[in-house]
Amino acid sequence: MTARYNPRLDMTLQYRLFDEFPAPPAAPYAPAASAPTPLAASRSAGPTTQVCVLGSGSGGNCTVVRFGKRAILIDAGFGPMTTARRLQQTGLTLGDVKAVCITHLDQDHFRPTWINTLIGFGIRVYLHRWHRRHLDKVEGSEHLYDAGLVRFFEYDAFEPWEADAHDPHDERHDRVVISTVRLPHDDKGTIAFHLQAGPLRIGLATDLGHAPDELIRAFAGVDVLLIESNYDPQMQITSSRPAFLKKRIMGGHGHLSNEQCLDVCRRIADASPQGNPQRIVLLHRSQQCNTPELVKEMFARDPRMAKRIVLTQQRRRTPWIPVKPLAAGLREQLTLAAPISSPHA
Repeated sequence: MTARYNPRLDMTLQYRLFDEFPAPPAAPYAPAASAPTPLAASRSAGPTTQVCVLGSGSGGNCTVVRFGKRAILIDAGFGPMTTARRLQQTGLTLGDVKAVCITHLDQDHFRPTWINTLIGFGIRVYLHRWHRRHLDKVEGSEHLYDAGLVRFFEYDAFEPWEADAHDPHDERHDRVVISTVRLPHDDKGTIAFHLQAGPLRIGLATDLGHAPDELIRAFAGVDVLLIESNYDPQMQITSSRPAFLKKRIMGGHGHLSNEQCLDVCRRIADASPQGNPQRIVLLHRSQQCNTPELVKEMFARDPRMAKRIVLTQQRRRTPWIPVKPLAAGLREQLTLAAPISSPHA
């Protein structure tokens, strides 16, 4: 029988759906009525759109996008227990996650240990049809098919959930439309996601060897841009990595360097209304061949970009990053003395 999310379950019972690690000590899931969770508070205040990168790097990648009372994960590159812990820090639980969108199936973007958890919580998985043969090789993937949770997309935009006319919280701007761009990355390729909720737009692209014009057109006008700034070329060249790996990373089908990332951000900004993207979240920074200082130094070359960047880390999440219409975002920028650069624990 498929387990269903119950808000009265404590965290110990939630972790029993995982087969990755033992459960932590029992702790009540629901706080006292006088202390509502951030998510519960937002329901009374109206739907909110926010982004939080739970962690990004070669050890795992996962971003949560919150639309009112629902959430989407883009990639699931950490185990479910680690993801649940970091979600809990944001005020969310796995029960709030309604879909996982996968860029590609490298293990730092999708861990097979998620299979049982996805089935237990009834979370749908969205991935491009050209990744089907790779999913079929993942141990336990047949159970996802049996549960009816796999959704393939190809060229058409899709919606990760359907409107519920009987749900008073299901307002029109809870509707989310996701479109995609296929990008070069190794032999499998990867997917960039463009998410739109009413007037709000988010773009995420990672593990891309270069940025085709199609990506720039798709991401023109996004309010929040998430994109990789993976390596510094000089550090890459002088590193102890084998020659074939350096060639793979730097050969146009691997990853973006800091300079390439800055160029992509400039192209997107030039194609956007002045002021967008309001936040530029830099993903997948190499621990061996890059540093936060080098990233900041590169983006300091363009004052427009330097004020907007958010640096991500492998082992720490970012704060919630609000997604707002451009005018509201510009007013908020005037009050900021510096970009967000110190993720919360």
